[in-house]
Amino acid sequence: MTLQERIFAGKGTIKADLALTGGKIVNVNTKEILQDDIAITGGIIVGIGDISDKIGDDTEIIDITGKFVSPGLIDGHVHYESSMLTLTHFAIAAIRHGTTGMIIDPHEIANVLGKRGIDLVLSEVQDLRSSIFVMIPSCVPATDLETSGAILDTPTVTSLLYNDGVVGLGEVMDFPGVLDADPGKLDMIEETLVLGKRGDGHCPGMTGSDLAGYLCAGISSDHESLTYDEAIEKARMGMAVMLREGSAAKSLKEFIPRLIEDGVALDSFFFVSDDRHPEDLIAGYMDAHVRTAIDLGIPPIDAISLCTINTAKHYRIDHLIGSVSIGRRADLVVLNDLEKFTIDRVFVSGSTNGSPKPVYPAEAFDTVRFRNIYPEDLCIKSDTPVEANIIVAVPDEIFTDWRIENLHPEGGILHPDIDRDILSIAVIERHGKRGSIGKGFVSGFGFKWGAFAQTIAHDSHNVIVTGTNVEDMA
Repeated sequence: MTLQERIFAGKGTIKADLALTGGKIVNVNTKEILQDDIAITGGIIVGIGDISDKIGDDTEIIDITGKFVSPGLIDGHVHYESSMLTLTHFAIAAIRHGTTGMIIDPHEIANVLGKRGIDLVLSEVQDLRSSIFVMIPSCVPATDLETSGAILDTPTVTSLLYNDGVVGLGEVMDFPGVLDADPGKLDMIEETLVLGKRGDGHCPGMTGSDLAGYLCAGISSDHESLTYDEAIEKARMGMAVMLREGSAAKSLKEFIPRLIEDGVALDSFFFVSDDRHPEDLIAGYMDAHVRTAIDLGIPPIDAISLCTINTAKHYRIDHLIGSVSIGRRADLVVLNDLEKFTIDRVFVSGSTNGSPKPVYPAEAFDTVRFRNIYPEDLCIKSDTPVEANIIVAVPDEIFTDWRIENLHPEGGILHPDIDRDILSIAVIERHGKRGSIGKGFVSGFGFKWGAFAQTIAHDSHNVIVTGTNVEDMA
């Protein structure tokens, strides 16, 4: 709609496409539940309350008496690629769980396809009904310890910030570079701030003067707090703290009871998933965050605010989404039960229709390139016993631990020790560049036979393979 058409729709001169009548609105602006009707035209909310002047002969009227209307939920930070779905299919799955908005950081596709990958994402976003906004990845590659498929240099990142639908700079993982005033990182951040956009943070374990320096650089949020005390320090310093509940890292059950106990205002917090694996996406998404928060003692309207208005305000898009308000997109979740957050139906821009399927170019389907791998390529050779560093996987966390174990060679080869839960692990360069292989040992998986491999391996997404023997791994 043009601005003139929006005004006329608000006045009732142009009649509504859709009217939702008899429902109770969850007003996250005033923290009230209000019995009001809603008028929608061109995907925009144009009337709340008495909408009789906006109903015409062609207006579709849906009676939702006895039901509640929540704003569409927003995931404040997600790498959708971890779902192993295209953005389109991820968005469709998300809608089923009331999640109509996302702040995506396409860090993974950027590590494989570079700027071309970001351009594909930006194009796909334009074809989707969902309210999806993009953060431009700031650290591609994330480290020089492995080979990435692409590099996003400072000029490329700053140019991408100017695209429509981009709301900021993706998580600045290189916090040492920020604290050391690396010119490239500072140029990215300064350009972000000049444009009035947000810079997402990534600073696990950071407190005190280092945190102050990081905040002084203009970084405004973080989702990597390792403890509650760390999270509350960040909030008290003015940082927006993302409460993460993803497929790997989970913090709600630890942090929320402490927030309630301490009587902390929740305005500086919002919900994120970071990553959502497909089996978890089937079970629930941001609706699961809301239900968990309610179960832990947060009032429903506050739980909903944590993934609607709080998120929208932080990213300066609350004039578009985040509340059931006039002039906002009609991204709405109709609920049968507020306390249980049971969903009746979901509207995206006033419609329950789906989105078109994207068309991807050939190069997006040909990104795994490496030679044939044989068992001997994965062996670790030694003629003498060694004290080996063992990576230790930690359940429900994304960080790892380590320990030292004595390993004795057989036939000049160091083998896994299943009885001690010591497995072989290897990282194989998959971008068709160096063909290198990193090898080691890992513990914490507990399986007794076989192997598994995947190309979702943050951050450069080389092939990672783990197993009880190199034959199965190869």
